[in-house]
Amino acid sequence: MKCFQTELEGSTPGDGGLLDVLCDTKILYTDIDGTVLGKRGCLLVDGDNRPSANTALAIVEANLCRDELLIVPCTGRSVTQLIEISRLFGWDDFIGEAGAVRSYWHSVQGVRENVYDTPDWDAATQILVTDDITPLDLINDSGAMDLLFDAFPGQIEYHWPWNVNRQATNVLRGRVDATRANQLLADTLPDTAPPLTLVENGVIAPSAHTLSDSNEPIRAYHLTPTGATKGRAIREDLARRGLTKQQAVMVGDGMADLECAPEVAAVVMVQNALRAPDMQRRLSTTENAYLTQGAQGDGWAQLTRAILTAK
Repeated sequence: MKCFQTELEGSTPGDGGLLDVLCDTKILYTDIDGTVLGKRGCLLVDGDNRPSANTALAIVEANLCRDELLIVPCTGRSVTQLIEISRLFGWDDFIGEAGAVRSYWHSVQGVRENVYDTPDWDAATQILVTDDITPLDLINDSGAMDLLFDAFPGQIEYHWPWNVNRQATNVLRGRVDATRANQLLADTLPDTAPPLTLVENGVIAPSAHTLSDSNEPIRAYHLTPTGATKGRAIREDLARRGLTKQQAVMVGDGMADLECAPEVAAVVMVQNALRAPDMQRRLSTTENAYLTQGAQGDGWAQLTRAILTAK
């Protein structure tokens, strides 16, 4: 497992190491919850959830250099939530709902363009998606939610209030084996249902829930159109911008963030990512993955400032 700071200090200009990667970075894709934000979605805390302006200051520093570094949220949050976050943080475009929606702000026209990514849905299903019928409408009509609730009683529920006002995925919380859940979806849903995948998106600490008691941590999940991932959305976004993976870095705290590694020059995980089951092993076997010393926003600020310093 590569320590971000150790690798950075051991790198010199021109050696092809981490310093060169950061210097070449044009775009930083960032998870939000557990990465930029701390407990209860708070910006003004440090990695231990104590009051701090460190992350906010790093955002300002990056915004002052936006011609050199573009920041694009890549998260499970909804379009509605991300519009507000983007306004508050001074950002424009974003990837939402675990890669199922790409959203672009066209400042000249003053309009926002949303692109749904449902790559594994057949043409007959995709054509059903209109301004009035979203991918989430088709997911809810499939019977998948009742199937999951019946199969894992007391182990999975809607991630209230983050599950409201969504367009392409359902966001859930619980303690389920995603592999088993996906096999169940594949074996049980009718052939007419669109293919769906349950994606684990990191450990969370909800202030309230109705799940059964357990010592196992609670994790966030997204029920997504099969094939829609953060990594695929990054690949499509880079192509649209005319950038290459060598010019991109991803930062996050969940397995869905680490799995973006093939689409970027480096994926950087903040310290609290280690709470996720199997994360340490996966980090150790991912060649271009690094772990920050700081947790949550402290780790995010560490990476962002390192990119700006490298430039």
